[in-house]
Amino acid sequence: MTSKLKTDVLETVSGSGTIALTNQLSGMTSASVPSGSVLQVVSYYTATQTAQTASTSDQVLNGMTKDIVPKGVNSKFLVVVRWFGEMNDAWDFCFNIQMDGTRVNSSGGRGHSIGGAAQSYSAGDNDASTYESLNFTTLVSTSSAIGTTITFRLVFDQANANVIYSNRTFSTGQSNYEQATSEIIITEIKG
Repeated sequence: MTSKLKTDVLETVSGSGTIALTNQLSGMTSASVPSGSVLQVVSYYTATQTAQTASTSDQVLNGMTKDIVPKGVNSKFLVVVRWFGEMNDAWDFCFNIQMDGTRVNSSGGRGHSIGGAAQSYSAGDNDASTYESLNFTTLVSTSSAIGTTITFRLVFDQANANVIYSNRTFSTGQSNYEQATSEIIITEIKG
């Protein structure tokens, strides 16, 4: 037999207050959830096909930018990046994640660098039938104040000023190749 307890209010052990049971989540805030809880998830998706000429300084790749406004203090942010595209004679492209203009992943060097891991692109990948994928994550801690906007960006650079094509998996007149979608997903985790 199932037992049922009916009450409107519970009093705290110390007698310093009561707990309303009208809505089990009433009064729940980002400050009251335990450390390690997910506070929010934001994402940016794009299927826009673009061609960009690389430079030797960081530039935003295909508008891959996403803002997040922290709900907690001392939060951690898990940033997941997935990019698809092609490169024309692509050697030494360097990809990084920036938070408010500063690189936050472990890379920062050259040599086909993707988030601290090596990725090799062969010459002539700009052939419309194949694309390369870029997938990596980084965990960032910050002490930004609640309500302060933080901007994450996927940036790239390359010394030889070659062209990089985002989300382009077919060329003019070809339609039998799948269109790619790139994304940034940011999860705020309570510190």
